[in-house]
Amino acid sequence: MRFTRVELVFVAFGAALGALVALVYKAGGLAPSAGFPPFILVLLGLGLTEIVAGLSLGRSPGALVAMPARLLAFFLGVGVLALLMGGLG
Repeated sequence: MRFTRVELVFVAFGAALGALVALVYKAGGLAPSAGFPPFILVLLGLGLTEIVAGLSLGRSPGALVAMPARLLAFFLGVGVLALLMGGLG
């Protein structure tokens, strides 16, 4: 499957979002909590980004990015988060 330019930017943003969440977590900006793990912030950030991008481009947010690109962006974001934090827990 070939990704469109929008999907490639979305995947790259997922990896950058994972790095950003890890850096904020390591700096003490996020308190450790078992009820709200940091990878949830990656998921919420990707969802909000897709909604804002869809509305700003005048397209339906669900039609902007295909599901394989969403999954890849989330897995890359969580992978970068785990690498920079030394684990997810």
